[in-house]
Amino acid sequence: MMTRQERVLRNVVVILAIGTMVLGGLLFWSLRAVAVLKGDAAEGEPADIATAGGQPVTDREWMDELTKKHGDEVLLSMLNHIVVGKEAEALGITVTVDDIEEELLRSMAGYGSEEQYYAQMLSELGLSRHEVREETVYRLTLRAVATAGITISDAAINQYLLENAERFTPKKQLQLSIIRVDTYEEAGLVMDRLEEGEDFAAVAGEVSTDAESREHGGSIGTVEEDDPFWPSELLRTAAGLEAGDIAGPLPAGEDYAVIRVERIVEPPGTDMTEVREQVRQQLALEQAAPLQQVESDLRKKYDTAIYIDNGLQD
Repeated sequence: MMTRQERVLRNVVVILAIGTMVLGGLLFWSLRAVAVLKGDAAEGEPADIATAGGQPVTDREWMDELTKKHGDEVLLSMLNHIVVGKEAEALGITVTVDDIEEELLRSMAGYGSEEQYYAQMLSELGLSRHEVREETVYRLTLRAVATAGITISDAAINQYLLENAERFTPKKQLQLSIIRVDTYEEAGLVMDRLEEGEDFAAVAGEVSTDAESREHGGSIGTVEEDDPFWPSELLRTAAGLEAGDIAGPLPAGEDYAVIRVERIVEPPGTDMTEVREQVRQQLALEQAAPLQQVESDLRKKYDTAIYIDNGLQD
């Protein structure tokens, strides 16, 4: 289960995670471009990679366009991976398998399943499971390098916990499915169909106006009972139901909804050892230099040189 504190801590790095993953996904193209520019393409590989109306598109033309659109970002990402890796080696920093799995679990929180998470990473960012894992390793390594040498006292952690006590109250987890429609009357008709025995997922796929959940039979994954991004009345109703119950019509912003509770997970006791470690990491990151600055400083430290005419030189 993910506590609210963990969710807050995950949000601290989510922007970095997405940005880094996008750049990581572009690494393939940079490596491919290098091969083409060096003439290292596979033997027998055709120079033309596509045609339209009889006009060919060559491998070189394709790579030139990729370089113009994404070349700067890809090159910086490649250099950052090199220098961060060198600094981690110099500091004796290693990322364990357990570290990776815990970070991935935090990233997956709020998704209906592991499969749904990876499907969204592939559809939105073009990243395979392997690429997501590689960028997770880089993100963890960069954070460890940035906070190396920063010591957070037990007193500082205790003070943070005292000032943010409400964040550590475990919350009930609700796995929900939803059918959104425009009017109260339409939601009432949906309830009638469900009460007559129609399949929830089938009805969601037919009438729900929520495109994302509609593709998954109405599933919205797991949310906390007081998630601020969902209507409070809807969540209060869901929290009072049992698994398998259906409720509606319910106001859901500017439209109306019918919900089904798939599963309710009662909160276990808080693992304070894990919470304290998360707080320590957050406080250390707050004291560290911005991560982009860390990358820039490391590029200087390891004598990075760019032999092309662009604006990337520090």
